[in-house]
Amino acid sequence: MIKKLILIALFGITISGHSQLSESLNQLKSDPEPDFATYEQLFFDATEYIFDNPVNFKSEEFVSACRIVDFWKNEDTGINVPIFGNFYNSLNPKSNQRYFYMIAITNYILNEKLNNNRYLKNTKIEGQKYSEQEDVKESQIEGAKIFLDYVSNKNNRLILNSKSKKFLKAHENGRLDEIFFD
Repeated sequence: MIKKLILIALFGITISGHSQLSESLNQLKSDPEPDFATYEQLFFDATEYIFDNPVNFKSEEFVSACRIVDFWKNEDTGINVPIFGNFYNSLNPKSNQRYFYMIAITNYILNEKLNNNRYLKNTKIEGQKYSEQEDVKESQIEGAKIFLDYVSNKNNRLILNSKSKKFLKAHENGRLDEIFFD
């Protein structure tokens, strides 16, 4: 218990200002039984770091942020990331676009949970079509907005194909909601 409290305190100190993600990643990896609740803020901070910085796979901090996300993406974190639909399918599967979209959705869900005390479960509700559930739709479109804002910065070198450019154009014109679920 004391070890976990120390880790929480360390993460609060080292992550503020998005620094030292590499060190935090090493601490996470060395934890013999990492508990997601203990590292949830670190996970969120890693997604924030990614969207606050240009894509740079030569940067130790950027790579560490991606590795923190990767560490949790196949674990049972209680965060269900709905990655499907026309927008997801429009993204180039041979690039990192789908990966960054997944991170954007995760960032939105974690932000809502940690900063707004809202928990978007994105779990199947009996009698409803999963793709039409309000939490699923909100997570997808808000994640798309984060992703599209990121892509619109040319320093990030994420070039959209013609299928996905229509979503960027709609977002820039404030009409993403109109075309997103068509």
